[in-house]
Amino acid sequence: MRFVDERAAVVAAAHRLAARGLTHGTGGNASVRAGDLVVLTPSGCYLDTVTAEDLVVVDLDGTVAEETEQVPTSELRIHLDVYRTTTARAVVHAHPIASIAVSNTNDELPVVHYTAAMIGGTVRVAPYAVFGSQELSDSVAAALRDRTVALMRNHGSVAYGDDIESACDRIELVDWLAQIHLQAPGGSVLDDAQVGDVIMTAARRHYSPFRSAT
Repeated sequence: MRFVDERAAVVAAAHRLAARGLTHGTGGNASVRAGDLVVLTPSGCYLDTVTAEDLVVVDLDGTVAEETEQVPTSELRIHLDVYRTTTARAVVHAHPIASIAVSNTNDELPVVHYTAAMIGGTVRVAPYAVFGSQELSDSVAAALRDRTVALMRNHGSVAYGDDIESACDRIELVDWLAQIHLQAPGGSVLDDAQVGDVIMTAARRHYSPFRSAT
């Protein structure tokens, strides 16, 4: 079996998302890029029990590159479009409750805590479109412009990073920020100048809340 390390990383991320309650049922998916190929979770899997053997390998056009009985996740378009349009090495998508709640009531998640500066500031909400569609993938790509995380209306959230651990860190951070926003609607938020100060201070002190940073 090829891509042993990549498969192990995807499985660990999938189990992490499930263990921390960031998905429900067969929702959510994860992937790692390996050169011109992508290793990702299959369609209809439960993230808490997915194994390395279950994973699917595709090329950047979405063609399955290794023989398998599985088919790629229904959100394959999102993963591939993120790889095409960003420097991502890993992508995760989940259905966290607080993130969905905020995405259903807001056009963006404001900067309710300084750590939001580490993902670019406000988090945009991609308009609703049916899962697996090119329309949804295009909306997510637009929401990710100059960001590493986006919310998806009536759906969930998506994040990317230099590795799958940092992508998971980001998707967890956004749900934590969403919980704060839900508990303090209309509360104080940081403006662009304050976000800029946080970013500059973090750069000087080599600070990041993530295991690795893009």
